[in-house]
Amino acid sequence: MAHKTTLFLCRCGTNVADFIDLDALRTWARETGSVDEVTIHDFLCAPAGKQFIEDTLRENGSSRAVMAACSPKLQLKTFEECADHVGLNQTRVSMANIREQCAWVTPDKEQATLKARSLIQAALNRSQLHEDLPRQRMEINADFVVIGGGIAGIEAALQAAEAGRKVVIFEKETSLGGELIKVEELAPTSECAPCLLAPRLSEIRENPDITVVTNATVTDVLGFFGNFTVIARKKARFITDDCIGCEACFEPCPVDMSSPFHLGLGTHKAVYALFPGSVPAAAAIDPDHCLHFKGEDCQACVDNCPFGAVDFSQLDETVEVKSGAVIVAIGAEVHVPKDIPRLALDGVTNVYTYAEFERLTCSNGPTQAELRTRDGSQPNEVAVLHCAGSLCSDGLSYCSGVCCTNALMAGETIRKQIPEAIVHNIHDRLVFPGSETEGFLRRQIQEGTRMIECRDLDRIRLEGLPSGKVAIHFPDREDLVVDMAILSTGFVPGEKAREFSRLLNTELDPHGFLKSDHAILNATGSTIDGISLAGSCLQPSHATRSVTTAQAAVGRSLSRLVPGRTIELETMVSYIDPDHCAGCRMCASTCPYKAIAFDRTAKRSVVNEAICRGCGTCAATCPSNAITARHFTNDQLIAEVKGVLHG
Repeated sequence: MAHKTTLFLCRCGTNVADFIDLDALRTWARETGSVDEVTIHDFLCAPAGKQFIEDTLRENGSSRAVMAACSPKLQLKTFEECADHVGLNQTRVSMANIREQCAWVTPDKEQATLKARSLIQAALNRSQLHEDLPRQRMEINADFVVIGGGIAGIEAALQAAEAGRKVVIFEKETSLGGELIKVEELAPTSECAPCLLAPRLSEIRENPDITVVTNATVTDVLGFFGNFTVIARKKARFITDDCIGCEACFEPCPVDMSSPFHLGLGTHKAVYALFPGSVPAAAAIDPDHCLHFKGEDCQACVDNCPFGAVDFSQLDETVEVKSGAVIVAIGAEVHVPKDIPRLALDGVTNVYTYAEFERLTCSNGPTQAELRTRDGSQPNEVAVLHCAGSLCSDGLSYCSGVCCTNALMAGETIRKQIPEAIVHNIHDRLVFPGSETEGFLRRQIQEGTRMIECRDLDRIRLEGLPSGKVAIHFPDREDLVVDMAILSTGFVPGEKAREFSRLLNTELDPHGFLKSDHAILNATGSTIDGISLAGSCLQPSHATRSVTTAQAAVGRSLSRLVPGRTIELETMVSYIDPDHCAGCRMCASTCPYKAIAFDRTAKRSVVNEAICRGCGTCAATCPSNAITARHFTNDQLIAEVKGVLHG
């Protein structure tokens, strides 16, 4: 069967026509003998141009189309759709970029025309070797996976479930709540944090469309938008679902251990729950501290559990969930500047981070909301140091944007407990996210907070005195001695941020936070379609922004993840020749989409075509040349190169 090739030349208004002699190109193309029809149009991508393409292909009975126009990234999909409308396989469309790669960068018209000839000849050569590739579609999975159970993750799950979607939340701790559950009141509105969180936790618990998997770490994310598989390792709790969180087993447990939830300022038992009312309600046993797991004959929790919910035989398990979209809300961590000696954050002096201060003043904290120094006395004079460990040569290079508001909240909190207390806020610049905080600042000053401006915070030095007080040495004024010093520190990416970046094949910003696809147009989208970001994993955020980004992330996914809608699978996937594959697995180690598995029986690698996105990385890696990237075969690429060199 004879193949007919039609060459379409686009004037692109004056973008191409003013710099390339299209009439000369048409004459040349007809003389090559490899083109059956040559046409010129003003705008091939315009509605009239697309109709022109379809009419021309249909009338000429063309089996191949070569478009000499702009960048394939911009319009290849458009032209493929035109071909599809007339029954041509999408692989029968080739493009020569004579605008960005030629007209716009080659000022001499004669040279630009010659260069355009080479680019077109390359596309013509390549098109002769194109083969039809079958188009496949699959119905999307409309469900959601949320990674992270803080306020952003909770909001994302509730939003998706409200739209009727099934949601699975993976949380590394034994309960949902994140950092917000460690806070009593939120700045600058003094909203009750538990009052905001408790109803949402209750909604999560009661919603049949939401499944909560705690004590779980996500280990792999496979697939693409509409077709993800999320794999997690769920650590054993050694407590069954029969537990209702009655806490009857807590007191009899003979082991007291330092509590990460209280940031080391308090303890909990080896069998514990993070806080009363946790979701899920079931307790958990820490096997690293439980006497039973140390080989001792201890059955205290077993003997005192009225529901028989203790199960020492539980094992870790792997959980695999399929979804159409993934929301990443893994949060950030408080910067703890212990490596800056001048801040005296040694766990001995009465110097605390703001996060530790919040624990000491929270009703579910280690001191039941009574602010006390390390010797148990009440502080009557407190200093709050802004930018502690931030914007300095020996700390973080960036401003977290939320620390100044937190620092002001210290005075509000302290005066509610100790009305006569004196609070000093030591600062350089003040950074507030909105006008509401400016009013909050004025109110704090009116209520007694003393603002001390210091233009050289780097040179401030804190010192613990034998009396237990803290001396603050300034570079340009006399010292200040207080009962307690609070460091308003910034935030750093979570310890898993870099691992998640690798896991999800997404990027990090210069400070190590997960990077959005576009800071303006897609601020909650990651660089991988279908994986969205919410909360402080994007940048340090107050609860307000965390909730807003969660709503935006879910909303964008919902608009595209319509039940019953189908998505087209990649046709230009890789193929591994079983007769040449040596089973070295180098391809699997380099595949960014994790689309290659190893068949242990056949001792060779195989491509999962439902996941493969046709990037060709594996083909470039394979040492035995056993992998072919469909539509990018060696013969096709060589023919294209010859066209450029000899066109």
